[in-house]
Amino acid sequence: MERVVSLTLKQEKPKIAIIGAGAAGLCTARVLSRDLGVDPTVFEAKSHGGGVWKYEESSSEKHPMYRGLRTNLPKEVMAFREKPWTGVKNSFVTHKDVAQYLADYEKDFDLKKSIKYSSPVHQLTILDEKDAGSSSFSPETESWPKIRLDYGESGDDQSDVYDAVFVCNGHYAMPSSPAVPGLKEYFDGEVMHSVSYDDPSKFEGKTVLCVGGRASGSDLAREISFHANHVYLSDTTCTLNEDSTPQSQGEVTWVPKTMEVLEDGSVKFDMGCAVTPKVDVIIFCSGYDYKFPFINKESNLNFQCVPGERRVMPLYKQFWHAQFPNLCFVGIPHSVVPFPFFEIQAESAAAQFKSLSLPDPAARAEEAASDSTSGGAKGGRIQDAHFLGSAQWDYCRMMAKIGGIYNDEIEGYIATNKAIYDHNGKARKALFPGGPDSYREIKYNRQGNEWSILQEQVSTV
Repeated sequence: MERVVSLTLKQEKPKIAIIGAGAAGLCTARVLSRDLGVDPTVFEAKSHGGGVWKYEESSSEKHPMYRGLRTNLPKEVMAFREKPWTGVKNSFVTHKDVAQYLADYEKDFDLKKSIKYSSPVHQLTILDEKDAGSSSFSPETESWPKIRLDYGESGDDQSDVYDAVFVCNGHYAMPSSPAVPGLKEYFDGEVMHSVSYDDPSKFEGKTVLCVGGRASGSDLAREISFHANHVYLSDTTCTLNEDSTPQSQGEVTWVPKTMEVLEDGSVKFDMGCAVTPKVDVIIFCSGYDYKFPFINKESNLNFQCVPGERRVMPLYKQFWHAQFPNLCFVGIPHSVVPFPFFEIQAESAAAQFKSLSLPDPAARAEEAASDSTSGGAKGGRIQDAHFLGSAQWDYCRMMAKIGGIYNDEIEGYIATNKAIYDHNGKARKALFPGGPDSYREIKYNRQGNEWSILQEQVSTV
């Protein structure tokens, strides 16, 4: 199928759209306007920016934020390079602090003028030459298609055609829960996902099982333990005592992977765990699937995002669509420090509009196919295809080099982020899961690429 070319790399100001006005969308808008001199159009489904960080206590909408949330990363690494944090003393901040930081970022860089609020994108379509009219270009490198977006609230549908689209809609919209044998047949209590959690006092006097031991699972278990009769935190990294009994601290018991619900309604855990409790509530703290409701069989695009697999294909460097680099997906990798990660991705993409340096389509497709089955940095399950963790630093270096911005200053910036991240991670992992979060009492001081510790972790012994 012949594709229409939408831009030449010599075209100075391509017409660009961004889907989502959360942290990734705002950052991408800023970078594109700064580096390319363009005024991108940002489509935001809600009446405000800030994405998931905009918590509204009175809202009945399910939301990944909850009233007691504090970040599990210090603000000293959660910042865009152009805007260090100011006015907040603690290193571990609330969702309200982050929402304000993003609002200030939006204001400081005059991004509001670019945002179409209450304008959800319903459809993304790759256009053929016959659909795009006579406007086309013929660069010497390769053909990129124009992309049409249909958007607007019900009854107010509109459409526009763009040279490039950045997808920044996040990945906290579709809750993911593992299949637990016997759950539907034998469990008669309440089952929920952490996206519905907000107020720990609602679990007063109940016995609760939190399935998933990462940040949200540990935080929910701790908060709920102050109200519940008891909390079990199910985590695949759990270690048992020599007699197969689990470890406990306060009203939280750390147990292995949840295996099944037995006929009597009790819960069985992995590793021959000696405890099989009956619980009143099961909360799945098991993360989210990627979701792109505007990309479908009508999009005229090779694209896969199968629920349950937690992978997006075909992506080159987990960012560019392998066939068409003018369709970019910002923030797909997880277990990263998000804001600076978004920034470097956007800067790398902006550079490609000036001088395309990516491999040819066949090479991109081959690497994308290999990445999609590699199991991510862990080299494990398909579901870990986009996991980075400690591999994020080399990824950032790679993207900075692709973007032509890698130098001693950027290396120092990445290395400083890594050093603070590693210190924070070591302090957090030394604590009992679901126990006191004393690591959040650490205070860091960062001035550029110089950092120090103002206050050590408070002892909980």
